[in-house]
Amino acid sequence: MCHRQLRFVKSTACGHLTFTGETNIDCRSRHCHLSTAHPPSCGSPRAPCNCKRYYGQPQRIVTNEVGLQCPANNSRDLTIHHDW
Repeated sequence: MCHRQLRFVKSTACGHLTFTGETNIDCRSRHCHLSTAHPPSCGSPRAPCNCKRYYGQPQRIVTNEVGLQCPANNSRDLTIHHDW
């Protein structure tokens, strides 16, 4: 079944993943409507194409690890202010 590869950078300081891109992976099956191997003539008016029309679970790939906090944690003000 066709699926997507999702690429991430992992921030080891906080453990969060930052999305960097994706690639569609073709399963090369003639029974998958999303595949380039699926024949355009599949089905007919009496029996429409009922091939799979959805992606499988994405494959998550960590392409790099950095020792810093992720951008989401860097943008937060983690300081607690008290007006006593």
